[in-house]
Amino acid sequence: MRVLIVDDSQVARVMFGDMVAGCGHQVVAEAESLDQALEAYRLHKPDLVTLDISMPQADGLTVLKALKQLDPAAKVLVVSGNSQQRVYDALMAAGACGFLTKPVLTAELQAALAKLSA
Repeated sequence: MRVLIVDDSQVARVMFGDMVAGCGHQVVAEAESLDQALEAYRLHKPDLVTLDISMPQADGLTVLKALKQLDPAAKVLVVSGNSQQRVYDALMAAGACGFLTKPVLTAELQAALAKLSA
């Protein structure tokens, strides 16, 4: 699976990218903002986007909605430390295909990737 990682933290992108690669998938691009995420999505057409919620320019919900507007079939897996039920509900209603709570365990990521690639 070809994956785009969207997170404002470079450290988080690198660590998560290593985990994705360790699960046998390819990181095709990284982005730290709404504009970068949309550009990378258009350019690389990934099979999956992993998306942080808390970002300074535009929050994850805004990015999710923009990605779904660009491509209604986009698969977006939210990865965040914010596990509030109302946030989860809003993301699922906007079209997220899954949610992992940081810190993510490799086994959790592997299970989510296997489910989404099936």
